[in-house]
Amino acid sequence: MLTAISMSVLLVAGLAVFAALVIPRTRLLFAMKKEARCDQLGARVLGTLKFAFGQWRMPREPIAGFAHIFIFVGFLVVSIATITHFAHAYDHAWIFPGLSGTAGRCYSWLKDVFQGLVLAGVLYGLWRRLKPTPSRVGRSWEGIFVLCMILTLMVTDFLISGAELVDQGVTTMPWYLPGGWLGSRVLAPLGPQAAHFVGVVSWWVHCVCILVFLNFLPLGKHFHVITAIPNVFFRNLKPWGFVEKTDLENSEKFGIRGTADLTWSMLLNTYACTECGRCTVYCPTVLTGKPLAHRQLNLDLKHAVYADKATLLAKDAKKIEELPVLVGERIKPETIWACTTCGSCELECPVLIENVPRIIQMRQYKTLMEGDVAPELARAFKGMENNNNPWGIGADQRDKWAEGLDIPRMADVAASGKEAPLLYWVGCAGSFDDRNKKITLAVVKILKAAGVDFAILGAEEGCTGDSARRAGNEYLFQAMATANVELLNKYKVKKILTHCPHCLHTLKVDYPQFGGNYEVVHHSELIDSLVASGKLRLAKPQAGKVAWHDSCYLGRYHDIYAAPRSLVRAAGGTVVELPRHHSRSVCCGAGGARFWMEENIGERINVHRSKEALAAGTPTVGSACPFCLTMLKDGVAALNNETVKTLDVAEIVAQAL
Repeated sequence: MLTAISMSVLLVAGLAVFAALVIPRTRLLFAMKKEARCDQLGARVLGTLKFAFGQWRMPREPIAGFAHIFIFVGFLVVSIATITHFAHAYDHAWIFPGLSGTAGRCYSWLKDVFQGLVLAGVLYGLWRRLKPTPSRVGRSWEGIFVLCMILTLMVTDFLISGAELVDQGVTTMPWYLPGGWLGSRVLAPLGPQAAHFVGVVSWWVHCVCILVFLNFLPLGKHFHVITAIPNVFFRNLKPWGFVEKTDLENSEKFGIRGTADLTWSMLLNTYACTECGRCTVYCPTVLTGKPLAHRQLNLDLKHAVYADKATLLAKDAKKIEELPVLVGERIKPETIWACTTCGSCELECPVLIENVPRIIQMRQYKTLMEGDVAPELARAFKGMENNNNPWGIGADQRDKWAEGLDIPRMADVAASGKEAPLLYWVGCAGSFDDRNKKITLAVVKILKAAGVDFAILGAEEGCTGDSARRAGNEYLFQAMATANVELLNKYKVKKILTHCPHCLHTLKVDYPQFGGNYEVVHHSELIDSLVASGKLRLAKPQAGKVAWHDSCYLGRYHDIYAAPRSLVRAAGGTVVELPRHHSRSVCCGAGGARFWMEENIGERINVHRSKEALAAGTPTVGSACPFCLTMLKDGVAALNNETVKTLDVAEIVAQAL
């Protein structure tokens, strides 16, 4: 009776404290800006099973990943035993429903095995935090404390089972209690009474420890144990790299000014952050000493919301307007402008935190509300406004590269009454930059060699607005997008070819928001299909060794890795993979409008990446993006290398014709 009363007091106190800690944080979520995240329930459930319970991204770092999987899954398995321990305070004979007889023995065996795996994972985690040179997770006392509590839970459960075996006089190991039997071997020399006493103490320690653990979770980064699963469930189901369309006509304020402009899912992201540091491993800003680190940004946002808690909960509009501006007063402007939107942080994050969208919205406020942008970026905006390209070159010069090549314009095709053929969207870089015009000419040469019926827009083509949108100038982007969609729809365009991954992404993912629904294909995919079908024959395959750089907007954003490599091989080349490749390729530094901004903090990103490319020792560095090509060309030049060539995959193929 005394045991039941004591346990009841313990449970009521523990759960009351837990409620007192969690309810204010939950209220904060409801106080944040509204956002619809309850659609497509089937996809959300499947994703939760895959990423949260299935720990899908953890094995991307095999050792640490499987150690975490052991702890997570083991904890779930052991939770049944923990519930049973609490129930035994009221009825020592109580058995978890469905676990009597053989089923119960099978569970006991599974529990002991997983407890062993949990112990292995915990010991590895402690080693990572206590070794002389800590890993990316750091050496936080909180992590060590939590690991020690988990260790305590596993050991006490073994001792509880061991004490019961000693009480029963069992000396031969039961097949279903390997861990418990080991515990009994430790306790047996103490004698039955002492062993029983240790078992009772272990039982109380186990129950108290689980309640302490539960109440410790909301106080620090281990709040993710509670919030990670709902964070995955409420993840963004839009296409990768999707930017929400801003209502420019009915809004007076744009972007994120302060904490009140954060949505509840953004706050949930900060709750779910495990502070594991995976987002920093391949982040170009962290690798090159820039002020942006997404782990720290998560912490800064969470602490800012906590600091403004009283005002946010009171929903006093006047006081909310008086809250500090996030970017400028709490976050340095150079932090948000450092991001290349490469997406590496989001792909590595095991709990699917969305970093890029909130950075773009912070940029929106700086750009549209404060007009605070770098001078060189302002010049690019002016070029887009006046001449429909960030270089600011006269729009009438857009198709000068095509003079004498007998390339039909879409306007002439429409005038003839013919059905619109494949539209080759050349893009600003391919139209105005002298180096990138060579890619354009290579694509044209390939299309003609394969007998592909295509046309271009010529002087009518405009900038897609990718840089404007990702730099926060949503007003300029929407103006360009609307004009382009009207033009494309006028010509009844169905299929678009582009050699720029940024144009690919904008046309394919952003333009449907404006009524522009087209089949958009990257030149590497189309050319690869032409080679595979025999329509394009490569008579002089002599590409040699090519160190391949994966573009962020082609690879991570659209999962296109195979086609460019296939083409290099078809052109007689050998693909040399860089140490960081495919989905872990490091950004060239051009994305997120960074191509138009000076880089004066830390090492230049393109130089950082070029060092890795040159270390491959190949005569050629290949890519499939005009911006990557320019950044790598400049990076190689900055390293005083005059022998290594930087080529687009179209140029490699064209040389083999």
